[in-house]
Amino acid sequence: MGDGSIYRGGGNAFLRLQAKDKEFVKWFAINCERALYRRASLRLTARGLYEARIASKSLCDFLEHGLQRLDPLIEKHPSSFIRGLADSNGSALVTTTRMRAHPRFFVQVVVATSTSMRLLSYTRTILRECLGLKATLVYKGKPRPKVYKNKLFRSKKRVSDLRISRFADVKRFSRTVGFKLTRKQEKLDAAIAVHERFGSGQDAVEEWASRWEHGKTEWIPKKRVN
Repeated sequence: MGDGSIYRGGGNAFLRLQAKDKEFVKWFAINCERALYRRASLRLTARGLYEARIASKSLCDFLEHGLQRLDPLIEKHPSSFIRGLADSNGSALVTTTRMRAHPRFFVQVVVATSTSMRLLSYTRTILRECLGLKATLVYKGKPRPKVYKNKLFRSKKRVSDLRISRFADVKRFSRTVGFKLTRKQEKLDAAIAVHERFGSGQDAVEEWASRWEHGKTEWIPKKRVN
């Protein structure tokens, strides 16, 4: 429901995942193998994405039933459902800003970013009713235009985040759900540790900036020099 897709051909159906995170795609392939008792194929695409693919008409038919039919299974395993979605297109969101001329440090969890309001609303309900976590929808705008076959395509869909903002809920998410992907969980744990030790003021901002730097799209650990 995040980076996955289903396509059909030659009388069969294929479940496929493409993502830039190699660890995530490997975990997807491992779970497919556990469920179906056969290996998924792995490759690097021409676009530089890692891809796992496995053929299974029965599994694809099952997943295409939609959220309403899948709900009983998801309610039995809410943490696993949320974790898979968060690993796919969620993140640990750290913000350093100034409020009334004072530095401020915030840590949130973006559970998912999607154009599907149905998926985000359903996930918010699962978080609240099954895990006791409060999440809010934050409108982000429209997707960036994309070029395909030398043509520019603009989407009319709206992109929103599903975010956990209360610090107590952020900590609880880390304990009860968390990210399977190492880099995401390490970032979340580091941000929680800074907030707990230094609060949300200038000391926290300085401590965070001493160990992390802002890359092209997100905070990344600073390289250490021996």
